[in-house]
Amino acid sequence: MKKENDILADAKPRKKFSKGVVIGLSIATAVLGLSTIGLATAYGIAQTQSNNYSVQLENVYQKNMYDLIESVNNVETKLSKVLASNSSSYQKKLLSEVASNSELAQNAVAGLPISQNSLSASVKFINQLGGYSQTLADSLTQGKDWTSSELKTIQKLHQSVKEMKSEINKFSRKVQENYSILNQSLKLNGDYNNFTIEMNKIKGDNMDYPVMIYDGPFSDSTLDKTVKGLSGDEKNKDECKAEVEKCFKNLASIEYNGEINSRFQTFTYNVVNTDSQKLFVQVSKIGGHVLTVSGRGSESSEKNIDEKAAQNIAIEFAKENGIEDPQVVWHDSLKNSYYLNLAPTSNGIVLYPDLVKVKVDLGSGSVVGYDATSYFMNHVPRNLKTPSKTAKDFKASLPNGFEIKSMRTVLAPLDYGREVICFEYECEKGGATYYFYLNALTGEEENVLKVVQTDDGSKLL
Repeated sequence: MKKENDILADAKPRKKFSKGVVIGLSIATAVLGLSTIGLATAYGIAQTQSNNYSVQLENVYQKNMYDLIESVNNVETKLSKVLASNSSSYQKKLLSEVASNSELAQNAVAGLPISQNSLSASVKFINQLGGYSQTLADSLTQGKDWTSSELKTIQKLHQSVKEMKSEINKFSRKVQENYSILNQSLKLNGDYNNFTIEMNKIKGDNMDYPVMIYDGPFSDSTLDKTVKGLSGDEKNKDECKAEVEKCFKNLASIEYNGEINSRFQTFTYNVVNTDSQKLFVQVSKIGGHVLTVSGRGSESSEKNIDEKAAQNIAIEFAKENGIEDPQVVWHDSLKNSYYLNLAPTSNGIVLYPDLVKVKVDLGSGSVVGYDATSYFMNHVPRNLKTPSKTAKDFKASLPNGFEIKSMRTVLAPLDYGREVICFEYECEKGGATYYFYLNALTGEEENVLKVVQTDDGSKLL
């Protein structure tokens, strides 16, 4: 395969002493002793300060490293969406974001101890990628279509960034395993320090988690900071405790933990169920609704309930907490846990802004994870009219080569706080799953989501 730059180019006699002298010497010795103690103390303080500075500097380096990783991840994701999209306006938006992410990556690199006589090939690639992406975006703004050569270049760029993803993830794991960027930058190997040499091995990464599906479409849909979905009287901690006791049928013990006053005002409780699973529960003061439940679930691989039973448990738990008409809109399983996204519907339209996430342990049959913050942020009465068009009317607008697996009408939470009725198309291509969202009135492409396979189920809640 071509190198990244090629892609962008086609980038002391002993004496007797008198008594006075001896006394003087003793005093001097004592003073010297005190001075030595003072010096040792000062050295210790200096050494402590030096260690503190080293820790601080290492923290700065690691933050910049993680910023770089995130930016490169974003670039890969958005390039994949560019290739999947069939809308020039959406492609233009994505390419402008790629250019912006590339600039953020450059800023992160500037804060890393890379040898001055070396500019990593990967860094050059990132710099040039940003400029090239903006050029393509400008071309679309002018109404120009890409040439076949430009399309092939984008495909090659995406492949290079995917390879960078693999290598940078390896480096990320090293940092997590106590790899010191500072220590490696102080070790010289020829003209370069060891950290620079490690960086030169990186060829490029996907991390646009807010707009990627790893736990269902629009899993993070708190559109603004205004809590709109809570109503009712304010409850005290004992009343909220009673609400928790109603929800957990297998409750063994409950202990008041304290309160949190941020976006939501909540009471918190430590709960243990009859399967000895420890849970942390937040309950809203207004209305006494369970907002979140955090727990690990069982370590056993034994499954005592099936997925259908898990769905019923999740739905009943949500109803008990004031969720109106919860329907399963996405589900997946990982090891001994079953993950679901629930949402209410209106006139057959799935209300994604009001999403509720649930995790059910298939061994105990207990809810061990729950997040209804999006629901209570956004849920208000909506007067939604069924679109005059159907999903079938616009499916011809989808890019070629995608196999449609399912279609439905949804209310999609989009940028700038918009809620737009869209037709959702679940599609497959090349072994990957994509969700396309076309405006139900105009057929215009509003969003594209790509499914990200992960083995870390904790990302759900």
